[in-house]
Amino acid sequence: MQRRHFVRTVAVSLPLLACAPLRQFGPSTARAVVVKAGESRFGVPTPFLGVNPNDLKLSTKDTGGLLSVFEYQGVQKVGPSLHKHLYQDEIFYVLGGEYVFQVGDDFQLLKKGDLIFLPRNVQHTWVQVSEAGKLIYFLQPAGKMEEFFLLMTEKGGSMSPEERVKANEDHGLVPVGPWLEAATPFVFSESLAHGFVVRAGKDRQDIPTKLGGINPNDLKISKNDTQSMLSIFEYSGFEKGGPPLHIHPNQDEIFYVTAGEYLFQCGEDQFTLATATGDLIFLPKNVPHAFAQQSEQGSMLFFFQPSGKMEDFFRELGKIPGTPAPEQGAKLFEDHDMKVVGPPLAIK
Repeated sequence: MQRRHFVRTVAVSLPLLACAPLRQFGPSTARAVVVKAGESRFGVPTPFLGVNPNDLKLSTKDTGGLLSVFEYQGVQKVGPSLHKHLYQDEIFYVLGGEYVFQVGDDFQLLKKGDLIFLPRNVQHTWVQVSEAGKLIYFLQPAGKMEEFFLLMTEKGGSMSPEERVKANEDHGLVPVGPWLEAATPFVFSESLAHGFVVRAGKDRQDIPTKLGGINPNDLKISKNDTQSMLSIFEYSGFEKGGPPLHIHPNQDEIFYVTAGEYLFQCGEDQFTLATATGDLIFLPKNVPHAFAQQSEQGSMLFFFQPSGKMEDFFRELGKIPGTPAPEQGAKLFEDHDMKVVGPPLAIK
């Protein structure tokens, strides 16, 4: 089954719904937020150690304090000191290069496509061991890390020991040890006593899902990991097209493009995201939206907050052999708290 055939079938099965004015489906003044590759959410860079870009991509102001997302580009073999977050879990996904992570007393080597979940109140750190590297990382809930990085950038390393202690306390951080040295002969553990790693191309629950029979859609972070506040998926598209125009009444949806070209619609606005790695779009709840892959191949990380029923939706969608009947496709959306309000976007 080709995915674009499925979504078109769903839309055709709801002709009255697809042709109705959007204002009938819960209008909202909220609009999409787009942060292009290499840019920061509010245009204020906060480089780590003054050298390594560490850009805010999604703000606590966008998510009601539930989530913040940063993109880190390493040009040095460095990392933070050993520390704990009192109130937040932290998630890292490796976009390029190699990194050693310490979680508790365990060490793991992560490469491109690997993801690691670091639970709150557990000491952790990392160091880049390749000449260059790139990470996207998530703080859930957002906490005060945006303000912390702004403060560190403003001070530029000129803080007194007393000021550093206060800065850590004010932002929910507890330093517990030194930083790692990249040249250290690390001994890696088979597994972690705290947190977990999901390797490249793997699913968090070891249940591979392919949409349309050919497009991998792996769950990387589950609602069971985040008290149902966040689910993260990794999608690899091997065909053009996308879902019908639809609404999530209760969830924001965020996409981070890692390859290919995608057209997004949110309300009446359209945006093209086309990059090797790094364009991000935030789609607020209760606003009609859709996307269409315009390139022959593409890939994205995408995430929902809160999780809702989206993990079950994609599992069920992946089980459907061939093209579903129109009623079956329509019911699948409805059963998972979504509303289809229009057809898919056009493709080149």
